[in-house]
Amino acid sequence: MKNSIIDILQQWRNEKIKLNPAASPGLIAEVEMAMDFSFPGEFKELYTQVNGFADYDWRENMFSIWPLERILEEYNGSDDKNFIAFSDFLINSHNIGFVRSQPAVFKRYGTTEYTFVSDSFIESVKLINANSDLIY
Repeated sequence: MKNSIIDILQQWRNEKIKLNPAASPGLIAEVEMAMDFSFPGEFKELYTQVNGFADYDWRENMFSIWPLERILEEYNGSDDKNFIAFSDFLINSHNIGFVRSQPAVFKRYGTTEYTFVSDSFIESVKLINANSDLIY
């Protein structure tokens, strides 16, 4: 998994995406406690390298990976507490994130219906980076 994270970060740097500095384990734990949710280990590994995209930056395909602060803000503002989004397309046209009761990653178009994206966080980020049809 470490090689996958290195590859993801290198792609973002090559694309000149503005990245936030690493999140501390303490900040990750604070956000988890506030949402009563445990992020997968691979999520934590990536976020201890970079805390999402800085300044609402996005990839050329108009997907953004959110910092922890925005993840918590969006969660707190949402009526759907079963969905924990970490990414959006085209300024919240739809979100990609976790569903509390599921070990996979899903997309949501503003409803409480979720569509499967991938089995893991890292796999979903790779799909975003590859501009896969599965993310739209």
